[in-house]
Amino acid sequence: MNILLSTGSILSFPIDELFKIAKEAGFDGLELVIDGRFQDPYYVKKVVKSTDILPVPSIHAPYKKIKTWGNQRNALKKVVEMASIFGAKNVTFHPPSWFSLEIGFLRWFINVKDFQEEVGDRDIRLSIENMPLTGKRFPFPSYYLNDYSKMIRFGLERNLHFTFDTTHIGTFGHDPVSVFIEYYRTGRLVNIHISDFSGFKSHLLIKKGDLPLIKLLNTALRLGYDGNMTLEISPEELPKTREWVIKILKHQSSLLCFHTKKDGL
Repeated sequence: MNILLSTGSILSFPIDELFKIAKEAGFDGLELVIDGRFQDPYYVKKVVKSTDILPVPSIHAPYKKIKTWGNQRNALKKVVEMASIFGAKNVTFHPPSWFSLEIGFLRWFINVKDFQEEVGDRDIRLSIENMPLTGKRFPFPSYYLNDYSKMIRFGLERNLHFTFDTTHIGTFGHDPVSVFIEYYRTGRLVNIHISDFSGFKSHLLIKKGDLPLIKLLNTALRLGYDGNMTLEISPEELPKTREWVIKILKHQSSLLCFHTKKDGL
């Protein structure tokens, strides 16, 4: 099991420094969140050079539209191309959003018969992520396939893999361990975004919220899950200084390693 750190969790350090921090904190690699900076060839080269520090087993499609990449379909193809550049074997992406009026994306999305054939790559797995309820006072399902069981059926029919997000499932009040088992049984679970959840607060540090994450980790170990386990916390969860960022991340990676690796730490 690869213990990864999402680059979306840290926004205050240069990308090469982030690779060094993740290594010092004990992570096996990074999940690279793609954003507008990747339009710059020099930035891409800088990231490629940084993979000498730690590998990038997984990358995440951009949260926001990158204008020069065109529509979401083209952007997804571009991200798959970048996965090859960085040596990543998994690309995680979100389903269409009602809230963002992604109508064009939705029309294309529901008509794809085989995602691996349409936008994927023989060596790169395209995985769709379960999404949260949106809003605090009156939470509502703002994404297509917000029901995880419907997402599983859709993914199995359309040749998709899965990224399971614990915080997102927590917004529905579901037991993350039971849902993890359902995803695991598909044989197509390749990535877990792990973070805690409490009340309205999401993407918290592990053991800072109410989710039974230790039970989930122990269950993943017992079942033999061997995909990526990605710490994806809010940047607000981390301090500003490098020293304390490493201390907190080291504690989180040690916790993940202890409960997911047969030889412990």
